[in-house]
Amino acid sequence: MLLSLAVSLIIVVCYYFVLQLLKRNKERMLNQGYLKSTASLFFIVFVVFGLISYVFMIHLVNIEKNSKKAIQKEADEKVLLVKDLTTQYDKRANESMQTFEALFKGKLQAYKNQRTNVLRNELGNSPFNLPEAILNSPSASIDVSASTNAILNAYQVKYNNNHKLLDSLVFKKADSYNQIFQQWDRLSLATNYVALNDFVKSSATLVNEKIKELPVDNEPIKVTISEGNLPLDSPIALAKVYSPDYLLPLIIILIMHAFILIPYFTYRVRKYNSPRLKDAEAEIINRGGTIEL
Repeated sequence: MLLSLAVSLIIVVCYYFVLQLLKRNKERMLNQGYLKSTASLFFIVFVVFGLISYVFMIHLVNIEKNSKKAIQKEADEKVLLVKDLTTQYDKRANESMQTFEALFKGKLQAYKNQRTNVLRNELGNSPFNLPEAILNSPSASIDVSASTNAILNAYQVKYNNNHKLLDSLVFKKADSYNQIFQQWDRLSLATNYVALNDFVKSSATLVNEKIKELPVDNEPIKVTISEGNLPLDSPIALAKVYSPDYLLPLIIILIMHAFILIPYFTYRVRKYNSPRLKDAEAEIINRGGTIEL
């Protein structure tokens, strides 16, 4: 955005500078003839800027007329995909907690009844992580419900923190991207269009990292996104995808430059008479009259 504003400002300054030079030299061009006066070369600047502006205007009109709906649809699909990732995480987490609770209770109850080394190793390692003090306690003193709730609570706290993190970094940011494309923020459109793909990938990576922290059922979610972005930063490449309109941009550029040159056209200067007209003027003055050009 800042780069676009800086470039626009430079172009405006150049137009203003050249316009002032044209105004200062208008009298000389008018009297010498536009083709003979070297000051007429300043008009080349308008032609050059006009051609450059024409190319970019073709590109902008092409985006507005042909690409807008496709871009908004693609952005909407990717935003929904990212939001669905957070929804899947919440669903997976709740199911994981329930499965883990039932599994943990069953194994701990079995350990109370049969204190085998296999069960002891399972309960002492991830995802159960039952403390050695409990594993070494007599069977009669092991409280299955209390031990389960203590271990489960640790996972619940981690899930709550992850839920808040994903809501902030993924869900709400997805809403901001959706707003950019639905409201058609032209200044940041091309940048955010490219950044949206990176956002989807980073969101999927973050969600899968949090899924790995679940006690059970922690297989990552497979996410597939289209890598074929529209070339919004290349007028030529986009013209190969969508056939551009050449007439409308031409009309817009001609109207813009006509308005830019209004100060030049309305700037009043004195036009000197040619020698022949000067003789005619002198003769009329001698007769008591004047001529007006």
